[in-house]
Amino acid sequence: MRVLILGAGGVGSAAARTAARWSLFERVAVADYDEERAARAITGGGDRFAAFKLDARDEQAIVRPF
Repeated sequence: MRVLILGAGGVGSAAARTAARWSLFERVAVADYDEERAARAITGGGDRFAAFKLDARDEQAIVRPF
């Protein structure tokens, strides 16, 4: 299963760390309007994780495939 975590703040970063620890998903994308914050959230996650710049207010950006 693939997962998109919108937002790399406290909750999004915690979700990414949990996903990394438990190997729950085959792919995890963390997206935030601040791409550097998204990249920090996936630190240590390995190849299954990717960070993206995305403004969650833009519905078309969310539904567009990565």
